[in-house]
Amino acid sequence: MSVIDFFNRGGPVMYILLCLSIYGVAVILFKIYQFWNAGVFAMDTYIDKAVHEIRAGDIVSASRTLSTVKGPIARIMRVALDCVANREISQRSKEAEIARVGAADIRYLESHLRGLEMIANIGPLLGLLGTVIGMVRAFAKLEAAGARVDPSLFAGGIWEAFLCTVAGLVVAIPAIGAYYAIDAMIERIRATMRDVSIQILALEDEFKRNEKEIKRKEAVKREIEMREMEERVRNVASTSRSTPQNSSTLHLLNPRYSSF
Repeated sequence: MSVIDFFNRGGPVMYILLCLSIYGVAVILFKIYQFWNAGVFAMDTYIDKAVHEIRAGDIVSASRTLSTVKGPIARIMRVALDCVANREISQRSKEAEIARVGAADIRYLESHLRGLEMIANIGPLLGLLGTVIGMVRAFAKLEAAGARVDPSLFAGGIWEAFLCTVAGLVVAIPAIGAYYAIDAMIERIRATMRDVSIQILALEDEFKRNEKEIKRKEAVKREIEMREMEERVRNVASTSRSTPQNSSTLHLLNPRYSSF
């Protein structure tokens, strides 16, 4: 018996389940491509490096590391760095901006996820509907047979009816498994985004201390350079006063010296 015969025996519900299965496979493949393109599978390769550079106060290197990476986590880290670097906005505004960007990225990752949930929920129900319809047909044939009841006719109608139940479960089980796997991955991404943004915001006071320390070192360096310059000027002046001036030197200084 071919696949087409199975679908014909199962009735029109089998073709609906076939369409749902094609849609479910398309959603799963799309989510894999979406996560791969967003760098979700490689997020552990740059988070630790960027966080270490941020903790060390090397904002330039951290920004350079994150600029070469795509994905929601790298984007939220860049937004958090920009918010920390901007001293003119309040803490509440910084948190609101980070939450806005994070929510937009999560909505993007959750796209078409409701489709998998729908398939997981209505797949068994459609299978049950097809089974009930098949049982009705089987009993209708049994009634039409009257006294000439053929057990094989009734048994054949029953197993054809249960084809829909099997098809509904075959469609629903992978869909619900993929739904929970994708939802768990999105939850992990959401937790990681929250964690890195909190770490960066918590380092704002340390960034301020580092900036003050850098300014203090620059001021000390300028002061040392000014002192060295003043010392060189005093040395030149003292050297010029202590050097005896001969007649030729005086002649150079005053051309009329020889006339006196």
